[in-house]
Amino acid sequence: MALLGVFAPSLRAKARNSGPAAVNLLAIRPPGVGIAVSPSNVNFTLVNNAIAAGNTPVTITTAWDVQPSVGNITLYAFFSTTTAALTNGAGNNIASARVRGSVNGGGFGPFSGNSPFAVGSSLQIYTFRVLGFNRRGTRSDTLDLQIDLTGQFLPAGTYSGVLLIRAQAL
Repeated sequence: MALLGVFAPSLRAKARNSGPAAVNLLAIRPPGVGIAVSPSNVNFTLVNNAIAAGNTPVTITTAWDVQPSVGNITLYAFFSTTTAALTNGAGNNIASARVRGSVNGGGFGPFSGNSPFAVGSSLQIYTFRVLGFNRRGTRSDTLDLQIDLTGQFLPAGTYSGVLLIRAQAL
């Protein structure tokens, strides 16, 4: 028995290990541009044949981290249609050209321009030139809104719509 105890360790199975297998890892963080908007609701008290101001300005913060080959970042606000930026759902509409925006305290302009996202219902907020040293950054802008019902008479009711805001790095 004593002899068996001496040889027992050599009778046990020896560990067999495989050779290593390699897994190549590649992580990509693509360039991008994003926006944050606050608040998400602006209210108006409409008056026929008058201009109604929005109750609060919209603050738009743009953040970007783009390739040096990007030439400009442009921010647009727009409606999905020119004829019914706001509607009461019963066929009474407020056209996008009757909604006006003021960027950073400047003059008010109608949402009647073109953008890559909408034709005839857009307002360009800014174009920012990207250079090598500023390819990463942030900026904040304010957008005040008005609805101009000068010469228009709408029935009483609740009119709603959605203003879309998008940035483009090109």
